[in-house]
Amino acid sequence: MKFTEHRDSNINTVKNYEAGKVRINADEYHQSLFLTQKEVFSDWHCSDIRSLTTNSLDALLDQKPEVIILGTGESQIFPEPKLFAHCTNRGAALEVMANDAACRTYNILTTEDREVVLALIFDEKSKTQ
Repeated sequence: MKFTEHRDSNINTVKNYEAGKVRINADEYHQSLFLTQKEVFSDWHCSDIRSLTTNSLDALLDQKPEVIILGTGESQIFPEPKLFAHCTNRGAALEVMANDAACRTYNILTTEDREVVLALIFDEKSKTQ
């Protein structure tokens, strides 16, 4: 699935998403990661929704986003309610969707200059390279 160009070339933009991989600017990734408009964190260790914890969300929350867009793989899977509460208590909304929708939503929010973190979970068992 191809995405539209972002007007500011200094902003991280999802250029393409396919099952098991995402292209952010010129770089392709095959593992779980999160990003802000300015930085990509490719060492986020969250291999499936069951491994998502408050500690793994804290790395995202430390970026001070208004909203966290959480892509849970090829389908939308909601995490435990306590994780939504954790984000709310730290001042951020947590929105959950499939990875393709999460990528589109992230790109839209960055064009509005919103403080957003995109986190994508890639299931390690179905990883393609």
